[in-house]
Amino acid sequence: MKPTNFSLIISFIFLNLSWAQTSEDSINTYLEKAVSEYNIPSLSAGILVDGEIIWSGAAGFSNREQPVEATKETLYRIGSISKVLTATMVFRLVETGKLNLQDPVQKYLPNYPKNKKGSIKVIQLLSHTSGIDHYKGKETRSFIHYNNLRDASRIFENRKLKFEPGTKYKYSSYGFTLLGAVIEAATGKSFEVNLKELVLDRAGMNNTYIEDRTYPKLGQAKLYKKKGNEIIPDVDNDLSNIYPAGGLVSTATDLLMFFEAWRSGQLISMDNVQRMVEAIERNGEILDENAGLGWNIWKHNKHGWVCHRVGGQSGTSALLISYREQGVTVALLSNQAVLDPIWEITNTLIGFGLDQKD
Repeated sequence: MKPTNFSLIISFIFLNLSWAQTSEDSINTYLEKAVSEYNIPSLSAGILVDGEIIWSGAAGFSNREQPVEATKETLYRIGSISKVLTATMVFRLVETGKLNLQDPVQKYLPNYPKNKKGSIKVIQLLSHTSGIDHYKGKETRSFIHYNNLRDASRIFENRKLKFEPGTKYKYSSYGFTLLGAVIEAATGKSFEVNLKELVLDRAGMNNTYIEDRTYPKLGQAKLYKKKGNEIIPDVDNDLSNIYPAGGLVSTATDLLMFFEAWRSGQLISMDNVQRMVEAIERNGEILDENAGLGWNIWKHNKHGWVCHRVGGQSGTSALLISYREQGVTVALLSNQAVLDPIWEITNTLIGFGLDQKD
């Protein structure tokens, strides 16, 4: 090789390294600015581009009183992003013959009450078409600890269904609680063990857990909320009534690792990956054009198909979003409930990812 060509190659490498460092510094600066500008306790985020995590970082305090700075390893509640992991687990069990989506719930839980409006099938729990209602009253902030999901499902098992199963769409976290009870009965293992064996270990997610308040994890962010402009502690509730629906803690990096393992078919077949991002329908009629299985779906007018899942509950706001056709995915976690600028911050991070591809 001629010396001049070699010099050009070395120069190109150093330019790329310099650009990458500049870009990373810019994203870190932006995240710190967002924490300050919007008065947020802390943020942790990551950007995945074409299968590679190009950046991850954190800003603010995971515990303001101590004070403890947030890091990339800080654990945050992920709220309803948990549903995407549960849906993936269900398809893995279907593929291994442990579950059948068309089976009625009573095949796995014989003592679950039959409803006058019809039998509930596994697929209807997964697709929010079971007719099971969402939370009532203060059930979003439960302080009761349930040892298993069948016990948790007794909260709502005798309530009237909102409609005949399979005929309409109605979002229900309790439907996923019952789905978790079905998983436990079908496998003879706890939801936690199934999650670890079927999803977490396979995706290399070493920092994702159920949130067991009887055995709290070290390094979890303290829960906060806003009262006017003041940041105050939020309710430290027990999530054992909704583990499959919203009871997990994780990191932004782990969520991106999950997404890549899911997207690439490492967790379930590509046919089932596609099925999870198709609109829910009945007899050819779409019941909700923005609802997939676990995911929400929509089409961006410039960047094509997008899938996302928002997680919001006591002490957390979370978002996992992928511009699938562009190959750019972002995970954003915060220890503040009702984070109003969550979409604005995430869209900016998506922009950094799109810039990487230019």
